[in-house]
Amino acid sequence: MAIIEQTLPAKSPTMTEGTIVSWRIKPGDVVKSGQVIAEIQTDKAVVEWEALDGGHVAVILIPAGAQAFVNQVAAIFTSTPGEDTAAAVTAAKATNAALAAPAGGEAAPTDVVPVMTPAPMPTVAGAPTLHPTGSFTKSSPTRTVRVSPVAARFAVSNKLDLGKVKGSGPDGRIVLRDVEDALRKGSAPIGSSESAAKAKPKLAPFRADGATQSDVPLSPMRQVIAKRLLEATTTIPHFYVTEAVDAAALVAIKDQCATYDSIKVTINDLVVRAAALALRLHPKVNATYHGNAVRLFDSADICVAVAIPDGLITPIVFKAHAKSVRQIGDDVRRLAKKAAEGKLQPNEFQGGTFTVSNLGMFGIEQFNAIINPPQVAILAVAGIKDEPVVRAGQVVPGKVLRLTLSADHRAVDGADAAAFLKTLRELLEAPAGLLV
Repeated sequence: MAIIEQTLPAKSPTMTEGTIVSWRIKPGDVVKSGQVIAEIQTDKAVVEWEALDGGHVAVILIPAGAQAFVNQVAAIFTSTPGEDTAAAVTAAKATNAALAAPAGGEAAPTDVVPVMTPAPMPTVAGAPTLHPTGSFTKSSPTRTVRVSPVAARFAVSNKLDLGKVKGSGPDGRIVLRDVEDALRKGSAPIGSSESAAKAKPKLAPFRADGATQSDVPLSPMRQVIAKRLLEATTTIPHFYVTEAVDAAALVAIKDQCATYDSIKVTINDLVVRAAALALRLHPKVNATYHGNAVRLFDSADICVAVAIPDGLITPIVFKAHAKSVRQIGDDVRRLAKKAAEGKLQPNEFQGGTFTVSNLGMFGIEQFNAIINPPQVAILAVAGIKDEPVVRAGQVVPGKVLRLTLSADHRAVDGADAAAFLKTLRELLEAPAGLLV
């Protein structure tokens, strides 16, 4: 006879808490080692939780939709069915309360699991029901609604009828922005008029002209982003170097690739490829900072910043220096799609030696990016602008792309940053070499 505690694992280096989106098990089930038992919303993505040790599911202490801290006991297994778990449950609640208590403060009462549980969705005719797969089905067989785990949790906590929400994600999948839009418009309340009124965001007037404001709680990902960016800007001595690239040939070769065998190549794909080659020539920029040491890397594992509803995530194109432009493009689009659906696995966004952040699609002329620690540099890619350029002593119409390198002065000197950008500019201005 044995009691097996299933404690919430840290699924990313920065994860301190997470939300159990759904359980794949229930009391009475038999679980094998390595079996997926739940889906967890971390500070980065929704990931699967595999049991290290199997057993018989006795008690689930933290329900689906609830937030919990790393190492809190989420469930208790036993080695044989029917074992007495009363003492184990009491001990687990004490552990959970201690982990949830503020530093230096008193622990919460042990008879309550200290997690935030959203209000349950009212049961009404035709209301959708959450399935462990992340889909909602209505009691009527007329419609199946696909919804991302993050959007599902947000909808449940705000009492929205997902059967009335139109999805804008892949294959009509409902994503977080769809739920937020429905909340703002009040177009998908569930239950009575009273509960519908409660489902709307609470607004408070703040000006005499009747304008309103609303407080939106930060998601776990947003909280971690806030913490890490504050840490990065206050502890890393940033400096910035900007280079202007004559992008006429770059645009031309992108267009030529599009007409040749329908190869889809973007400016970002070419920039990532060029950055990977430049990093191999300038290893001081392809590095991470670790207090008393700077770790240099031979492989250019490039993080590509991708915007998702809850914030920003940086999936990694591993060994980008050894991949073709087409392979890099395929990797970026595959990873961006998984990021939008909340399906990135930890190994796909943890690590990386350098980051590329591209706002060119918004027409931005120039910007400075914040370093993603422990990396020592990040490249900010702006939009390509029609500007006059000088060629052969003549001012002619041209296309200009501005790149800004943010570097950590503890590890990178100005000359190192300038040399890297010079190499990058030369590669982008002769882009045929990037296709080799």
